[in-house]
Amino acid sequence: MKSAPVLFDANGNFGKPSAGSPEFPTLADRLAFMDRFGIARSLVWNVESAQNHAGAANRAMLDQIRATPGASGHIIPAFSVSGLMPYEKGGVEGLVDQMAEGGTRALRFVNVFGRLTLRQLDPVMAVIRKRKPFLVLRYDQAGVEDIADFAERYPEVPLILTEVMWGPCLSVFDLMRRRTNILVDNSWMHTFDAIKLIVDRFGAERLVFGTGYKSHNGAAMAALARADITDRQRRLIAGGNLERLAGLKPCAPRLAVDTPGNTVWRRFLDGRPLGVGAIDAHGHLGPSGGYVLTAQDEAKQIPAALTTMDAAGIDTMIISGLQALMGGPVEGNDRVESLLKPVSARIKGYVVFNPFYEKELIPRLDRYFSGSVFVGFKTLCDYWKIPIDDPRFDPMWRYAERHRLPVLNHTWNGSYDSPAMLAAVVKRYPHIPVLLGHSGGGDAGRREAVTLAKENKNVYLEWCGSFCSTIPWEETLREVDYRQVVFGTDAMAHDIHWELGRLLSLNVPDTVLESILGGTMSRILAMRR
Repeated sequence: MKSAPVLFDANGNFGKPSAGSPEFPTLADRLAFMDRFGIARSLVWNVESAQNHAGAANRAMLDQIRATPGASGHIIPAFSVSGLMPYEKGGVEGLVDQMAEGGTRALRFVNVFGRLTLRQLDPVMAVIRKRKPFLVLRYDQAGVEDIADFAERYPEVPLILTEVMWGPCLSVFDLMRRRTNILVDNSWMHTFDAIKLIVDRFGAERLVFGTGYKSHNGAAMAALARADITDRQRRLIAGGNLERLAGLKPCAPRLAVDTPGNTVWRRFLDGRPLGVGAIDAHGHLGPSGGYVLTAQDEAKQIPAALTTMDAAGIDTMIISGLQALMGGPVEGNDRVESLLKPVSARIKGYVVFNPFYEKELIPRLDRYFSGSVFVGFKTLCDYWKIPIDDPRFDPMWRYAERHRLPVLNHTWNGSYDSPAMLAAVVKRYPHIPVLLGHSGGGDAGRREAVTLAKENKNVYLEWCGSFCSTIPWEETLREVDYRQVVFGTDAMAHDIHWELGRLLSLNVPDTVLESILGGTMSRILAMRR
C-alpha cells in the first residue's frame, strides 16, 4: 500500500468569514472532513482573522476546541499573529498565553486588508521565539523579499508556504533554494511529479501534507499516496515533519470512511490501476514557459506519460501540443503528428486551431484527420486574446459539425472564452461535442458551464483545472447529467494522480465515476464520421 498511514494536515481552517460561504463553519465540520479522509490531525486556523481581530479569532477557536467533542488532540490550533499586537495592551502577552493554553507552537500569518507584513512581527518574535514557533502562511500573504528577509532574520523559525499552484511555483522554489527554513505544503501542488521534484531537489523534510478547498477532496492525499518516493519519505511528508515542528509525539492512524458504492477510490489509494477503461480527454505535450517541470521536451514526456498511464490505468490520453498552442500551430501540429504516430494507439491528438493562422490551417485539415493521430480540435482563446465566438472560428466549427469531431475549448470566466459565450455556437452546431475545458474555471465560470450543459445536450464539462472553483462537484452533478462530464488531467503539466484523486474521492458511486472516466468520451469519439 502506498497510502500514507498517518496524515497531519498543515492547512486546515474553519470559521465564518464576513464575505460568507464558509466551507467549514464549525470545528465539527472540519472533523467530519478529517474523518472522511482518514486525517489524524489538522493544524487549524480561524478564517475570521482574515478580517477580524487576530486575538479575538484565536479566543473563539480555543473556546470551540473545548466545546467540540473529538477536537482535543486532533485539532491543533495555529494562532493568527499580527503586527498590531505590540501596540495593544497585553497583545503579545495574550498571544503567549493562548499558545500555552492551546499547547501549540504554530502561528498563522494573514495579511489583513493588505496592510500587514512579516517585518512588522519583529516585536512579537522578540518575545515568543524562545517558544520554538513556526509560521504558516499562504504563499501570497507576504511579498517574496519580505518572506526571504524574515527567514534570514529568524533562521530557527520554519515557515510553511501553503496553496502553491503552478503560477507561483518558481518564486516559491527559489525562496526554498535561498532559505533552508522555508517549507511548502502539497495542498495545491498539482503540477506533474511535483512531490518527487521537491523531494529530489530540497529533501523530503521540506514538504508537508495539506488540503486545499473542501471541493478538492482527496487530491493532495492521492498525489502523496502515488508519488514515486520511498515509504520513509512519504511518512515524513504525511505527518512526520509537522509532528517534529509542532513538538508532538506520533499518533495512531485514522481510518477513512468508505463512500457507499465507490470502490475505485480505495483501489486507487492502494496503488492498483483503475480497471475501468479510462480516457484522459485533456492532455498536453511539449515545453512550457510557465510550468516548473523536470521534463520539458516531448521525447521525455511521452514515455513518462505512458508509464504513469499504465500505473494509473488510463487507456488513452488525448493531447494538444504546447508548441502549437503557444507558437505556430501548423508547425506544432505537424510535430505532434510525427511524434505520436508510433504511439497513436495510446496517445491521440487535437488539432490546435488558432484563427490567426486559419489560411495555413484550413488546407491541412483533411490530411490531419485522415491519419491515426488527430481526433478533434483544441482552442485556447484566453492566451490568444481572441473571443471564442469570433467568426474566424467558423471554418473549424463547420468542419467539426460535418465530421462530428469534439472541440475542446479552454474555458474560464472572462471576456475571451467564458462558457456563456458559446451559447449561440452550440445551438448552431448541435452535432459537435463541445467540451468545456476546466468546466469554466472559477465559481462564476462553473455556473455558466452548468447552465450551458443543462440547456444543450452536446455540451460536456471537462474535469481538469476545475479545482479553482469552490463549488463541490457533488452539487454540480445534481444539476448536470453525469453523462455530460468527461475526465481530463492537463498532463503533462498537471499531475495525473492529483487530478485523479480529486475525482475518485467524490461522494458518488462507481457507475458515475466509470462514465466520467471513460464511458462518455468513448461514445463521443465513436460519433466521428
